[in-house]
Amino acid sequence: MSPGAVDPRSTAFLGRWVLYCGAAELVGVAAGAAWWLAWDWVNPEPATLIAQVAMLGAKGLSGVVEGVILGLVQSGLLRRLYPRLDRRAWIVATATMAVMGWLVGSSFAILGVGGAEGSVTPDPGPLTTVLLAGSFGFAVGAVFGMAQSLVLRKVVGRGWIWVGANAAGWALALPGIYLAASADAGAATLLLAAASGVVAGLILGLVTGVALRWMPARETTR
Repeated sequence: MSPGAVDPRSTAFLGRWVLYCGAAELVGVAAGAAWWLAWDWVNPEPATLIAQVAMLGAKGLSGVVEGVILGLVQSGLLRRLYPRLDRRAWIVATATMAVMGWLVGSSFAILGVGGAEGSVTPDPGPLTTVLLAGSFGFAVGAVFGMAQSLVLRKVVGRGWIWVGANAAGWALALPGIYLAASADAGAATLLLAAASGVVAGLILGLVTGVALRWMPARETTR
């Protein structure tokens, strides 16, 4: 372990990591949901392809706040484990992947608005939503983890563990967010989004926090 670094196997670090990830997702998902709802108010049903693409890009920006906040929180704690971690690169990677995740997730709703005769895509139901969100979370989590591992692998060993941990973590975390997003909560939508965000963050934090226990710091960088 590098001088000045803390032990990733400590219960205190795991607890802090889980709570901080929960707090980051609480703020990030709530802010993303607020941005999403604002654009729904501006143009609830974009009819043309150009309008849909524009809306897709606008809603994709929901991931900026979430990604920057999560990146700041995670990199701050990770520097205590791996003092040579490049915080800026970590934040950029995290924010970029968050935007990509929101873009893909938004495409399901936006490109599904209006069928051949202006019909609206039917509600898939809770079980189908959980299964689809879990599968999507696994895929996007793996890509998310790969992007972060490009930064992490310079200072840790067994960087591949981070990819698997994020795939599993996001597969478990996203269903709650998607269930909250599919609920017709009216004025309580933002509160529901915030609640789903903190639960998702706690789940992600627990899975990735445990994974960090198996990822020793490198003594030298390449």
